[in-house]
Amino acid sequence: MSLGSFKIKAFNTLSSLPKHYYFLFFLSFVLSVYTALFAHMNNWLIFKSSFDHLLSGVSLYRHYPSEHHDLFKYSPTFALFMAPFSLLPAWLGATLWNLTGVFLFTLGIAKMKLSRPQQIALFWICLPEFIGSTQGFQSNIHLVSCLMIFWAALEDKQVFSASLSLLSTFFIKLFGILGLVLLGYEQNSFKNPRFFFKGLLTFATLFITLSLLPALFVGYDSLLFQYQEWLVMLKEDASESYGFSLMGFVHGVTQIHFDRLPWQIAGGLSLMASILYFRKGDRTARLFGFISLCYFLILFNHKSESPTFIIAMVGFALHQSLIQNPKIRWSLIIFTLGCVSLMYSDLFKTIKQSHLDIYAVKVWPFLILYPLALFNLQFKK
Repeated sequence: MSLGSFKIKAFNTLSSLPKHYYFLFFLSFVLSVYTALFAHMNNWLIFKSSFDHLLSGVSLYRHYPSEHHDLFKYSPTFALFMAPFSLLPAWLGATLWNLTGVFLFTLGIAKMKLSRPQQIALFWICLPEFIGSTQGFQSNIHLVSCLMIFWAALEDKQVFSASLSLLSTFFIKLFGILGLVLLGYEQNSFKNPRFFFKGLLTFATLFITLSLLPALFVGYDSLLFQYQEWLVMLKEDASESYGFSLMGFVHGVTQIHFDRLPWQIAGGLSLMASILYFRKGDRTARLFGFISLCYFLILFNHKSESPTFIIAMVGFALHQSLIQNPKIRWSLIIFTLGCVSLMYSDLFKTIKQSHLDIYAVKVWPFLILYPLALFNLQFKK
């Protein structure tokens, strides 16, 4: 496919979305420029400087207080792909980064071939978290968008697109690779062994290629050094932390320190068990699998933070559309938006750190929603 035909196809795909989604591009542009000019862009400065650090051969994973706060926690490949953004003026690179996220987000929604009511609901339910993630120049929109494209590519049996989109999540944040669990559905594996093994071969080839790609610019020794530094940082970063997760909720209530790994293993087994139990299911069952994955990436992630919840809210926006009982659906919508978005707005700023953060209020709805998704409950009228 030529570049021109790809652009035409992408435009035709996006044109099927409600007009609301065109507003996201305008909103993202305004928020990005305003934040870039009048606020601190710490996340973006971390992304921007990573390409320079990669080329200069210094560690990507050390503190550079004169440039930004916090650490770069992404892959060397991610740092390489920051090149076209980092070479631009900071405000312009940051704006284009966010607009890229919007493009991927709208493309993912269009490729999932959702109904018009689902598309509209997804827009409004995700909008508050979308705004927060955009203002912080986060990568979570990019990650969940790639997961949506991955799910859609599996449905359409597009091997290369599925492999590339899933690997993109991995090189952004490691936990994105857990999307592989969706291969447990018969349609994606057992019923289509040719598709399955072709997909694994494509995935492995792309993984090796993208992992080694920075070596073309910095050499293999320098790249090996960066991967060694990355592993050290990941081990240190995994120190005692619970985040806005199930473990964070339990820790907040009990104030007891405990090992998170057994909880995460139990969560992973529950997700796999659900997918294997419903492995012969239809498109709705596979959509529940995607929803469960979105919840899992928040609920059992000891590094979950407020901007990460755009991932879970995409899952919830799809989940609520599958609940047929209107009373239950609206109760869940009000409860979820209340805990995730309203309670973390400026209206409750005074009790955020003293109460909301301690008890991980933001994750409360997903303590209920995750089991509902695992069991594919639709609550018929």
